[in-house]
Amino acid sequence: MHKKETLKLLLKKLSASTQWKGKPEKDQEEWIGELYNSLVEEDLVDESLSFLDDLDVEGDWGKVKERLAEPKTMKLGARRKIFKYAAIFLGLISLGLGFVWIYDSGVPKTIPHQKGNFVILNTGDGTKFIDNHESHSIKLSTGETVAVHYGDTLIYEANEGISDSIFNELQIPNGKMFTLVLSDGTKIQLNSGTKIKFPARFPKTGNREVYVYGEAYFDVTKDSEHPFIVNSEEVSVKVLGTEFNFSSYKEQNEVTTVLIEGSVSLNHVAQNKEEVLLKPGEKGTWDRFKGRMEVKEVETSLYTGWMKGEVVFRNASFPELLANLERVYNVKIENTNSEIEKQTFNARFNRNVERIEDVLEALKIIVPFTYEEERGDDNRKIIIK
Repeated sequence: MHKKETLKLLLKKLSASTQWKGKPEKDQEEWIGELYNSLVEEDLVDESLSFLDDLDVEGDWGKVKERLAEPKTMKLGARRKIFKYAAIFLGLISLGLGFVWIYDSGVPKTIPHQKGNFVILNTGDGTKFIDNHESHSIKLSTGETVAVHYGDTLIYEANEGISDSIFNELQIPNGKMFTLVLSDGTKIQLNSGTKIKFPARFPKTGNREVYVYGEAYFDVTKDSEHPFIVNSEEVSVKVLGTEFNFSSYKEQNEVTTVLIEGSVSLNHVAQNKEEVLLKPGEKGTWDRFKGRMEVKEVETSLYTGWMKGEVVFRNASFPELLANLERVYNVKIENTNSEIEKQTFNARFNRNVERIEDVLEALKIIVPFTYEEERGDDNRKIIIK
């Protein structure tokens, strides 16, 4: 089941690729659904995933599209073959891998990227730097494959050869978002500036526990015998199988859990109080200043829109707002204007549409200020005055 869900995840990412821009969303979903069902029915899931790294996207994609347009009366063997190659190309395109190489004496080398702009994975056996423009297996020094990396997605399989006592740590840099699929099939979308600690393989007995510092959206695989626990420094969230958003950035006043589907219970780590149960559409909040848990109904899209690039502020202090902008745009912001330090803001914008300059210009309408920009070799700094 895990491999089927992995394939479905890769195909769904197709809708965001440049090759499909301008085409109706309904047509995209129908085509992807038909392809996925055919791959499963014809037992091509393993084949499709295993060939992802080996094909010439630019050279052969045109041929694949021509073959897909042929009548469905083609022979079964030919149809199996074309669906296999279609899956491979779709996987590459949907992940936006865009394999671009510089050839030096026939040896491919990846184009260097800005320093510090990599996702960092610590496997307990060394540190790996993950580039969204590449795809490869993550191996330990023993030769064991612990995970497979496809573009902006890292997928763990339930490898019995990996110790369940080994914890991995994934750190997402500012300016990036990333998807992690755990060994039980649980899918986690990670926001900028987030760190997550998790076992390479969940134990056969006990809870499935992870540790999050930042913001993540969880789609947890159901397993009644092994509850899923999300831990932060202050709050733990217990689930059996559900979807929810969790946020625990240090500069925020609150640690929040917004339940989309299923049920979860919240508990403060240092207090021996009864667990707080959430229903879908509710937000559970640990207020760091008040030292108490609160529950209320909310518009969930305000808390999950970040996965589509939306950034929403509700009664956010200026320091909190600036810290968020630093994460989203991977820029350092220094505020020297003490008059707006205590101002609160309500705002909504999209990181995929508005530049940092657009956001600052909009904020200036609410509270007047000026700013200037400094650029270094590897960083960018904005000074607010």
